[in-house]
Amino acid sequence: MIRMYEKQSPITARQVLAIILALILMSAFLPKQPALAEDASIEDAEDWEDGAFVILDDPIYFMGDEDMEVPVITSAGKTNIKVGGVKSRNKLLKYTIPEMLLRLDPNFLSLMVEAEKYIGYPYVYGGSSPETGFDCSGFVCWVFNQSGVFETRRLGAQGLYSLCTDVPREEAIPGDLVFFEKTMGADVKGITHVGIYVGNNMMIHAGDPVGFADLKSAQWAKKIYAYGRLPIE
Repeated sequence: MIRMYEKQSPITARQVLAIILALILMSAFLPKQPALAEDASIEDAEDWEDGAFVILDDPIYFMGDEDMEVPVITSAGKTNIKVGGVKSRNKLLKYTIPEMLLRLDPNFLSLMVEAEKYIGYPYVYGGSSPETGFDCSGFVCWVFNQSGVFETRRLGAQGLYSLCTDVPREEAIPGDLVFFEKTMGADVKGITHVGIYVGNNMMIHAGDPVGFADLKSAQWAKKIYAYGRLPIE
């Protein structure tokens, strides 16, 4: 059977306008989808994997809250402090940790907020608290414990090293530990000193007094034994 089709009349301008108005009205009642801002921060970045969103929470991507107030961690303006009648004779090295490094890792920030309290304290062999002064490992153990970043019993430099995973020098990050040998003379074997790496080839440690030190200096560069990373969760 031959089916007859009626000739369709062309769509008029009025009909086109009516369709457009109908679409506008429909869109007003549809839920709006949030747009992803082109300048979204790394903190909000997401990666698509196997159909699910994966939050990039690795420290390398963590840039911190731009509105968060970050304290200035510095030895500038600090002086040597007498503890139990002991006062260091050496001068403090002036250094300020870049704010960016403090924002990158909240654990490192917590460590430095605690460590800065004791800049200028004297070196005291066996010391492990503000009341007694600090030796190198006593300072490191105190800072990690009191900051809440890592809990450890009182250990010496060798004991702290035994807890760590070795890290290549070029992969060391702020908050890692740096270990030394031969700081007590060439005849004393093994690890004899430890400090906390703060980036930029600098450390904070219980020298005499507690303060920053340049790892590129002749005093320290040739005595570095290893960099280590504690098993911080």
